[in-house]
Amino acid sequence: MHTVALTFRPAAEHVRTARLVAVAVARRAGLDEARLDEIRLAVGETCARAVRRSAEAGISVPVSVGIDDAGPVLGITVTDHAALVDGDDEAVALALVRGLADTLSVDDGPGGKGGSVHMGWRR
Repeated sequence: MHTVALTFRPAAEHVRTARLVAVAVARRAGLDEARLDEIRLAVGETCARAVRRSAEAGISVPVSVGIDDAGPVLGITVTDHAALVDGDDEAVALALVRGLADTLSVDDGPGGKGGSVHMGWRR
């Protein structure tokens, strides 16, 4: 169960808000400054990816961010509704996130392939 849920219109100006919320929850959960920087970058990349996918698909269905700080791992999931297959630029964004998060998985989202990115940071 997510302790924090955020939805936003898929527009670049909302990515900053998602980063701020994720970092605030991580700070409250006791993660150190180095981890906060990783979370800030990873959430920014995955939310920007979701916004880009939505724009390319021509949809305005909100992007959702779920943050679960209940267990030993801070889990963050970013989900979009775009029905797109990941391209080269998507692979680069996910490669960066893979280097920042302790765990990363990409699953089908409501719109199809690659629409849900799950990241985790151990405390």
